Amino acid sequence: MSNKVIITTDTGSDLRPENLKKFHIDGMIPFHITLGDKSYKDFYECQPNDLFKYFEEHGQVPKTAACSPHDFLEFFEPFAKDGCDIVHIAMNSVFSSSYANSLIAAREISEKYGVSIYSVDTYTLTGAQALMAIRAAELRDGGMDAKEISESIKAMIPHVRTNFLLGGMNYAAKGGRCSMLVAFGANLLKLYPMMHIDEKGIITSPKKFRGSVKSVQDQYMDYVLDLAEKYADHRRVMIGYTSDNKELIANMHRRLKEYGKFEEIVESVSNCTTATHGGPNTIYMIFEDRQ
Repeated sequence: MSNKVIITTDTGSDLRPENLKKFHIDGMIPFHITLGDKSYKDFYECQPNDLFKYFEEHGQVPKTAACSPHDFLEFFEPFAKDGCDIVHIAMNSVFSSSYANSLIAAREISEKYGVSIYSVDTYTLTGAQALMAIRAAELRDGGMDAKEISESIKAMIPHVRTNFLLGGMNYAAKGGRCSMLVAFGANLLKLYPMMHIDEKGIITSPKKFRGSVKSVQDQYMDYVLDLAEKYADHRRVMIGYTSDNKELIANMHRRLKEYGKFEEIVESVSNCTTATHGGPNTIYMIFEDRQ
């Protein structure tokens, strides 16, 4: 008889407590966020609005750090003690060492307790990573064992479209992701880049939109909904945002209601790591392709 299977992820997935409970995901390990001389656990002790307040007061973006091997040892061990196999859905290894650190802990815990731990590099983050964690839990509930689940999630990676709209360039510039000159030019021209993550985890900016925040959001939604019409598996869509701009959030819901084809909308506030680089008003709408 197979061991009980536990599905875990990290806070890069943007899954909130109600999401974890609804989809039977067993645990979420936090990244670390440093504000000044204090370190906080992403989501559990620090939210994006805390980052934006810190930026306004100090003119600096917070520092982010991956989960360490020790963090993962403490995270995996209680499940392994109970004789459970684990499938961990990890943030893009191109952006973070968290996946590599999970492998170090997985080897040690597996040897100690005789269980299997499969850590899956999703090569993505935010809502795309969430969709994979949700699917992993559904496959577990459908009777798959840990190895089968991990292989199925790896096969899913090329079919999840990860496109998100940055709320501006200031945070990216302060964090060293682009030059201050580029950020100044983008702000002057009211340009907002859409970022895309491919199946190898590489991030590019295939499109830029110009105008007010509301206008740019509508342009982004037009683009992504056109992709959805052509390619989407309409069972589920993940939407998220970094700040509580009620007008923009309501507009996303309005556009999706008008489109009317997704059976389920899963909504969340973005993780602090993404918010640190994207800034306020960053949004995304992410779905899986038909196969």
